[in-house]
Amino acid sequence: MEPDQDEILYPQPGAAILLDHNRLVQDADNIEQVGKVDPGTEFRGDRFIASGSLLFFKKHPWRYMVSVNFNGLDAPQGKKSFDFIDWNLEIPIGKKEGWITFGKQKEGVGMEYIMPGTQGQYMERSTGEPMFVKQRNVGIRYSNTILNQRMTYTLGFFNNYWETGKSFSDNGSQVTARITGLAHYTSDRDLVHLGLGYRFTTATDGKLSYKAKPEANTAPSFISTGSFEADKASTYMAEAFIAREAVAVFAEFMQASVRASAVGNPDFWYWQVGASWFPTGENRRYNKVTGNPGKLIPKRNFKFRNGMGPGAIELASRITQTDGTDAGIAGGRFTRWTLGLNWFPNAHFRYTINYGYGQLMRDDRIGYSSFWQFRVQFEL
Repeated sequence: MEPDQDEILYPQPGAAILLDHNRLVQDADNIEQVGKVDPGTEFRGDRFIASGSLLFFKKHPWRYMVSVNFNGLDAPQGKKSFDFIDWNLEIPIGKKEGWITFGKQKEGVGMEYIMPGTQGQYMERSTGEPMFVKQRNVGIRYSNTILNQRMTYTLGFFNNYWETGKSFSDNGSQVTARITGLAHYTSDRDLVHLGLGYRFTTATDGKLSYKAKPEANTAPSFISTGSFEADKASTYMAEAFIAREAVAVFAEFMQASVRASAVGNPDFWYWQVGASWFPTGENRRYNKVTGNPGKLIPKRNFKFRNGMGPGAIELASRITQTDGTDAGIAGGRFTRWTLGLNWFPNAHFRYTINYGYGQLMRDDRIGYSSFWQFRVQFEL
């Protein structure tokens, strides 16, 4: 659970290290569509975080967060060894009037993007989530909760022109909004969460593009529209999350309506439906401040001695479908079914196995691929 808005947070270090291995088995049509994908092992994340409060604002403390990702000593040519992921300042407005966040941050929309990436049911977010929402952006965002934290809402404006080197107008701007509500809540083990979101973007240099990987980071983009002439796009979002003791059911939908008269004003969309179950009896904590499920704490940590527990074990399954083909654009349609197994021996370590089976409709072909994915994760 997030701390109360006026709670002072003393400087806190954090870290997340994720080591992944991905292996794809492709049929001949899928190889023709995207090329042969070799097995890949990578540090998916080596993130170091510093956060806390500025102590000279004790009545309503301002908060800061800085996180940096280490890309390794052998970072690709032209890439920095260290990249700043977050750098932002959160300023409260009075006691209960919400807070404003300045700087590089999450846009505040997309259920899976708001949920910490290290705490999701699967190794990667759904194919369509990063296709329609930018993971981090530079701007200003207002957030608040109402009805005794039964509802949340946020509104943001973003333009990262100084990171791209473009002018403010040529770079393209984004406006985001999200509202969530707990239609039913007795505890984190008995709730119904519903939400709506919206994202508006103007084109960059008069063009837009959409692409998405197949929920495997070492693979190339399976969906790719290429860059095409466009004016703007509006993305509409809906989400649901239901928890009943150790079982959770979730669903999400996004549709992007693009104003691009030269290619027939295409609509692109994505949806997912899934469920998870902890046979060891746990459930994820629900964050009432941001309106999303989050941290998992095992009931009994695993240790090699009598009287200790098994840690937390989670079984999960979902299906996702993402469509980048409409009107004059043929970016492809990708459907993936995934089974997931997570073992949390304690609150800091996690071991994950994902198996996925995918179908890609693109280039007048239907290609099939299987995914074997493995992760070792440490989080502080």
